This record gives sequence, structure tokens and C-alpha cells, in this order.
Amino acid sequence: MKKKIIAANFKMNKTNRDIEEYFNTFVNNMNEFKGKGLFENIGLNSEAVFATPCTSLCESYKIIKPYGDFIKLSAQDIYFEKNGAYTGEISIDMIKDCGCEYAIVGHSERRRIFNETDETIAKKMSAVYSSEGVTPILCVGENKEVREKDMQYDFVKKQLKTDLEPLKAKSGKVYSLIIAYEPVWAIGTDLPIRPEDGDKMHRFIYDYVRSNYEVDELRIIYGGSVKESNIKELMDEPYINGVLVGGASLDPSVFLNIVRLSNA
Repeated sequence: MKKKIIAANFKMNKTNRDIEEYFNTFVNNMNEFKGKGLFENIGLNSEAVFATPCTSLCESYKIIKPYGDFIKLSAQDIYFEKNGAYTGEISIDMIKDCGCEYAIVGHSERRRIFNETDETIAKKMSAVYSSEGVTPILCVGENKEVREKDMQYDFVKKQLKTDLEPLKAKSGKVYSLIIAYEPVWAIGTDLPIRPEDGDKMHRFIYDYVRSNYEVDELRIIYGGSVKESNIKELMDEPYINGVLVGGASLDPSVFLNIVRLSNA
């Protein structure tokens, strides 16, 4: 059975001291839930993945390492070169050294604010797969204008084709892949997608990737105004294998409840 991925993206939030307080609360509440029998299968059915700021990755790993069967670490971004004169960037080897097992690639904010292109994202995907031990969380998704024109499937297909095609030419095989579908119009807007519409897009992505690439393990997760109030209905859909949570993940009690409800 594929484990569900319940991922928290802290974005540009929290210092190392904040991180320590966060995980202390998260772990204490987690143990309390376990003591009440509310997390009997913790670690078996899902993973809680935390994308903390790069300044906190190593500190985060020190704290979560004892809970490594359930709590995992992700980078929010990586650069496609292994080293060199690239001021401010972080490489795949750097995040591995901090204990990361995942790396977010092509987040909608990287595309929109920092003008990342699919060609750049494809290079980052190649960089992740050039080093064993890290699974990419590739983000794709349409904006409001594309959705209103009912062109979301063509748009996402074009993203996937560019982002993943270099891997096909390079090695012919992708070992493990997570794709996060982020409808940009739903992020931070309190306008989450209808679960059935999200599932329809997830199935489209699943079928496209399976038809064009060799993937040992493929999971499609959803990101866009995920909250305690909608996590259960999202996770009830067959092709939604997890979620990528933004603002709601910044409160450890709220995020842990999202994790719990996703396993209910």
C-alpha cells in the first residue's frame, strides 16, 4: 500500500527557535494522540513531511530523527548545479547532508514570483535524480484564467511534458515521484477545489505519467487551501494520495489534526 504524504510547507516562516518549539508541541501532541488510540497505525499509512526553511533544515533533522519512521524532512527548493559560484543557492548534496528525503520542485510561488520556467524546473528534476535518496515533489497547476477557459488539462500536460521529458531522455526510468497538483487560483484564497474535480485532475496526471514514463512509485497529492475542515473529503477521493499544506501547517496542533483526520 502506498503511504499517504501529508506535507507541510512553512515557506519563509519560522526561526530555529520557532522550529524547536513547533516540533516539541507536535511530538507531545502526537504522543498524546497515540496514547488515546487515535494514531494506531501512525507511520504505517502515512508520512508527515516538513519543508522547513533552508536555514532550519539541519536543526529540524536533529529534532525529528528519532521519529524517522513517520516524520520526514523536505527542502523547499534546490538548485540544479552541484556546486559553484551561485550565491544564495542550495544543492541536492547540501539538503541530503541535512537529512532531507524530499525536495519540492517548481512550487507555484517559485514560478510566479521568481519567474522559474519549466525548462529550469526540468534541470532541477534532473539534479534530484542525479543523486540517490531524495524524492522530488514536483508542483504543477493552472491559474484562474486557464481554469475559466477550461484549458487546465492541456496546461498541466504541457508542464508535465517539459518538466519530466529530460528524465526520459537521460535514463528512461524514474524511480520515485510525487506530483503536487496546485490549482494556483485556490492557494490562500479560501476557495479549495471541489474534491471530485481535484480527483479528476489527479487521475489525468496519473494516467499521463504512467503512459509516458516508467515510475516505480507514483503519488499525486493536492495543494490549495487545505484545512481541517476539508481534509477528510479530499482524502476520500481515490486518486488523491495526500496533501501539501501551506498556512494551516504553521500551527503544530492544527497540522497534527490534519494528519490525524487524513488517516481517519
